[in-house]
Amino acid sequence: MQPPRVYRAAPLGAGHAFRQGEILSTVVQTRLELATLNTPGEGYVRVHHPLAVILTQDCDLEQDFKARQGHVAADKQIPSLLFCEVATAEDLYGFVKQTNKKLWDRIRINKDERYHFLQKVEPGDDALGQGLPEMGIDFKRYFTIPTDELYRRVELSEAQRRCILQSPYLEHLSSRFAYYLSRVALPLDHVSE
Repeated sequence: MQPPRVYRAAPLGAGHAFRQGEILSTVVQTRLELATLNTPGEGYVRVHHPLAVILTQDCDLEQDFKARQGHVAADKQIPSLLFCEVATAEDLYGFVKQTNKKLWDRIRINKDERYHFLQKVEPGDDALGQGLPEMGIDFKRYFTIPTDELYRRVELSEAQRRCILQSPYLEHLSSRFAYYLSRVALPLDHVSE
């Protein structure tokens, strides 16, 4: 059986709007080094994300890009992009099997609320023509990067645009992430007699 076509290649460079569900490689997040907070020489650490997926809404990304080009009002710009780290499925499997060996069976079919599994990316669907292995996302591993900084890093080839999830796989990821963030913690489970 032929696997479904889940991805399309991302456009190269910074001349196109980022897209929800776009996977990038070699993404760098800069964070304040807490030990240097309120000192004369505040320092920063670079957090390297080998793979990351954009979860910011597509309409906001499009409006932001148009605003940066001067085609719509500047108030449409968004200050930061929302990402989730993406791990290879092999790495994620190695992590989760340490705590719960049966958990992987739920993850690989997207039946666990915290994790999302993605099939491999074929070379023809990867902007770099290399393809990507099977991947997994831990929804607890989200972060932001300033939008203008990411466009600049792509322009300088520090970060690479790889591929974009296609419908309905994009909406599947987006709705699962939204559900994870909006879940309600109860103080105690309901009692059953």
